[in-house]
Amino acid sequence: MEYKTLGKGDVKVSELILGCWAMGGDYFGATEDTSSLEAIEKSYELGVNTLDTAEIYGSGRSERVVGEAIKRIGRDKLSVISKVFKPSMQHDKMIKACEDSLSRLGTDYLDVYFLHYPIPEEEVSIEERMSTMMELKKAGKIRAIGLSNFSIEEMKAAMKYGEVDVIQPCYSLLWRYDEELVKFSAENNVSVIPYSTLAQGLLTGKYKKDAVFTDGRAKAALFQPENYNRCLEVTDVLSEVSAKYGKTPAQGAIAWLLQTPGITAPIVGAKNGKQAEENIQASGWKFSEEDYEIINAASKKFTDSLPNYTLFFNTETAD
Repeated sequence: MEYKTLGKGDVKVSELILGCWAMGGDYFGATEDTSSLEAIEKSYELGVNTLDTAEIYGSGRSERVVGEAIKRIGRDKLSVISKVFKPSMQHDKMIKACEDSLSRLGTDYLDVYFLHYPIPEEEVSIEERMSTMMELKKAGKIRAIGLSNFSIEEMKAAMKYGEVDVIQPCYSLLWRYDEELVKFSAENNVSVIPYSTLAQGLLTGKYKKDAVFTDGRAKAALFQPENYNRCLEVTDVLSEVSAKYGKTPAQGAIAWLLQTPGITAPIVGAKNGKQAEENIQASGWKFSEEDYEIINAASKKFTDSLPNYTLFFNTETAD
């Protein structure tokens, strides 16, 4: 396992980051805290020192689970990421949101704190949002500032009022709208830790054509009939190429991102120790340039055909 420094700061993260959204037990369906803790402990045992959570995941449940893991493993051995959600962007509300996250996590600082989503300027200005983040950083409550789901224009605006060390876009073989953002970040020494690395399971190879989803994914763009089966065609190519290396499609999807220029450390979720162990086998090897491009071509053929969706989680378009 390799470790990377975020942006211009001194926060170090493992090249794979454990995503703890599913541990909230809401969007992806019911989960057991014992299984979630098993996933965290197994990940740490195998070299993953970085946990990504947010106040909105399970209305704080994910943070509480991560807090229990911190007690078991030790705060000094982990890098902990959390995020502030849209209703808490005003100064006093953000200060309280951060304190509440720290309380649930059982720690007195966060390694990275993210603005989870952009909001309209007329609600709370980016100057106020970033100034509050800088205030939290100066107070030692957070060590680095991140932006999640921001466009290039929104990112540039934020950078006028504070230090941005890392961004978190949705990016995978099935979702590549932010390639210019990744390039801009690399040029400006801002790290990139993408989420939905496995496109919420579509790149794992475990789903069949015409499957029906009843959890949060039922509303997501890629799970709609006009896209779903075509997604699985990309997964078929990924599966075939990954098998040459003795790897699963999920491991191949993660490895492809690890090989992609500009990507610092993908976020990958796990619901139990077995999934965590399987994910970590994506590190420590590479596709040949030829095989990387075979997968890349299948990916681009699909993503270039998509409408201009604004967000992974619904079907709204910018057109």
